[in-house]
Amino acid sequence: MNVNLHLEGELEKFINNLVNRGLAANKTEAIRLAITRYYEEQLKIKNQSEEEPLNQLAIEAHWNNPSDEKSSEFYTKRYLHGQKA
Repeated sequence: MNVNLHLEGELEKFINNLVNRGLAANKTEAIRLAITRYYEEQLKIKNQSEEEPLNQLAIEAHWNNPSDEKSSEFYTKRYLHGQKA
């Protein structure tokens, strides 16, 4: 895929900085590197959000213990923002 892209300001400085520091051979490679890094970060976020319900269940099982009032109070304040479930 070919793309004609005009960057200016901070983005232009950022790309030039990647090239000047030797992290990319040219501006095209610097932009490809930045997009690849962004893509990888988005995949991490997606994977973490898929794990979130399991993590929430583990947190709830550990802290929301009616027989232990301090733990239950902590869980309610921290994770339920003071609202009883």
